[in-house]
Amino acid sequence: MAQTDLSMLDDLGRALTGRGFLTMIVTGPRARLEVLDRASRGRTGTVLCERDARGDRWYYWSWADRIAPAAEVERAAAAVEHDLRRVTWAA
Repeated sequence: MAQTDLSMLDDLGRALTGRGFLTMIVTGPRARLEVLDRASRGRTGTVLCERDARGDRWYYWSWADRIAPAAEVERAAAAVEHDLRRVTWAA
């Protein structure tokens, strides 16, 4: 795991904290950013920062869907916010 990946997860975490989310980096073989929507605690997500086949760093959801290039932190934060807050939960 590259230090750059951790710092990019940290950058995304700060951007999401500014949007009202609670974030935590979990280290290990695959570092990840756990994201919790403070407005609706049932809305959570896990974000990874890894290189694609071309060597470019991307933010990914834990199920491997791309979010945004890691160099575009605000775009990634907006996408995470949109994805987590658009989910309609059954009552």
